[in-house]
Amino acid sequence: MGNSVDEFFEDIHETTEEGKRLPTWHGELYLEFHRGTYTSHGSIKKGNRHSERLLRDVEYLATMASIYHPDEYEYPKEKIDTAWEKVLLNQFHDVLPGSAIGMVYEDAEVLYAEVAKSGKQIIDEAFNVLLKNSLSLESDALSTKGRTESDVLATNPTPFHRRELVQVPLSIGWTDPPEKRVAQVVHNRQEGYVLVDLAGKSVRGLSPLLGRTSARVTNKDEFQLKNEHVELKISGGRIVSLFDVKVGRELIPQGQTGGMVMFERDMPSYWDAWDAEIHHLETSRPLEFTNVSILEAGPARATLAAEVPYGQSKIQVKISLDAVTATTAASSRPLIRFTAKVDWHERHKFLKFKIPVDIHADTAYFESAFGHVSRPTNKNTTQEAAKFEVCGHRFADLSEFGYGVALLTELKYGYAVSGNVMRLSLLRGATSPDAEQDQGDHMFSWAVLPHLGHFFQSDVVQAAYAFNSPLHLRLVPQSEGANLARSPLASASPFVVENASNVILDTVKRGDDDLVEERSTIVLRFYEAYGGHARANVKISNKLQVAKATITNLLEEELESLDLLRSNADEGETSFTLCFRGFQVITVQLVLKKSEVNEGDELTIRRKHDSWVAIEKE
Repeated sequence: MGNSVDEFFEDIHETTEEGKRLPTWHGELYLEFHRGTYTSHGSIKKGNRHSERLLRDVEYLATMASIYHPDEYEYPKEKIDTAWEKVLLNQFHDVLPGSAIGMVYEDAEVLYAEVAKSGKQIIDEAFNVLLKNSLSLESDALSTKGRTESDVLATNPTPFHRRELVQVPLSIGWTDPPEKRVAQVVHNRQEGYVLVDLAGKSVRGLSPLLGRTSARVTNKDEFQLKNEHVELKISGGRIVSLFDVKVGRELIPQGQTGGMVMFERDMPSYWDAWDAEIHHLETSRPLEFTNVSILEAGPARATLAAEVPYGQSKIQVKISLDAVTATTAASSRPLIRFTAKVDWHERHKFLKFKIPVDIHADTAYFESAFGHVSRPTNKNTTQEAAKFEVCGHRFADLSEFGYGVALLTELKYGYAVSGNVMRLSLLRGATSPDAEQDQGDHMFSWAVLPHLGHFFQSDVVQAAYAFNSPLHLRLVPQSEGANLARSPLASASPFVVENASNVILDTVKRGDDDLVEERSTIVLRFYEAYGGHARANVKISNKLQVAKATITNLLEEELESLDLLRSNADEGETSFTLCFRGFQVITVQLVLKKSEVNEGDELTIRRKHDSWVAIEKE
């Protein structure tokens, strides 16, 4: 068997014919316990998802500011590392799952608040050099007093082309009436909807509205949201119809309805916050949308407002339909967006959203980190029956040949797809080990996305990514127009992936070895999202002069050099090719020309307590 661990595994590798003679399990190793942890302590799930999203944007914007303006801005690596360490600490196995005592969450909420404060500060500092004299629309300093005529600019932190509605305050210094600047005034009369259309990881101003949407009362107790793509009907307090106008297809099976559902006996046999037992599904009670009213009638966004009465809790829901589609794909459909404001005072109850769809498939798809997991929709075996509550990240999808429906969420992690019924878990009411778990106020959103084509040909991944990545809105004086035109963010995306719609650029950051004097590197992390092969062509803007590109491991240790192609010898854009296997993650490090390390330099690596690694030239 050998004298070392390496020799032991080498022997196994040889004697088992590279593992072919060993028993192999293909697919998910599903844990048939602790299903409740996907939902317990919703505020912690919210803090985790928002922090992960925020720090991804922080890394991108700080990278661009430090590369394009090195004399004005230094990449705040120590602050970013500290923020990530706080997020990772809260991902400890009893914090993020929601199965710790109450005092733990008092500390965890403080850490998330610190991450949010630090992240927003870093983003503001980066924008101060990328878009000079700009202000966030969320800034406390935003005021019309003393401000000149200004433009609203949106920054897209995702790698996808996006066209969507955003809300802007009407009191931001426009000299002409707000109605001339916005597509629609929000119901509160304090804000307006505007359309933005911008490439991935770029900045752009406002655009004219494309298409119209409407809300109306069709009968005494029937409400309709409709645009040129889809139509939603609510009757008797339930969703009775979801109709694809383009192809003439009804998605709610006849005699079935969708909406909120309360499971009234969520009583695990052993571990309250940890578990959800299959017998809780036998105690379902459909809840009705009551006091339904038209909040907004279009043309940009149509919204219904409703209440969902139950016990001591107060549930308010807004259901919206936009005039624009979820993505810019030609076959894309709009999101039906649900936003819930909940004052929760229930114990051992389980609140979910449920929608039956006229889709018949044996497999559903749930997003995981850098990919997805496929799971059965039937109960042929005990292993399949055990998957009555499963985990997922930003979406769950049920598709048959030619069509599918996805559930998208920004905060939740618990799903189920049983036959043709899709469920999203929203809130629980466990009493141990935290007697006050989830009691109080919650705000969260989810969406239903019908789509042409099977999941593998759909825009679900891109739509879920965008749903979780709001655009960054900045107010910029028109006097800065010339400077903005020269901004590297005002042009096309600095990083473009071509010929591989299944390859996602997820991370843009500075290299961890950039502590070396005069060395500037950018780390790009890609993944294949659908489980297939891909050959992607990656283009780098000519504003980033790349001297060298290498594939690295996650520790940014060089594995393989990439061949670079340039559109011309000196100032053209750079491109390289990446080949992916299914779900493969590839990290690429770009070394920029102006800051190459001299060949004769020797690097010394030393450990630091307050960072990961410090690299020095000798």
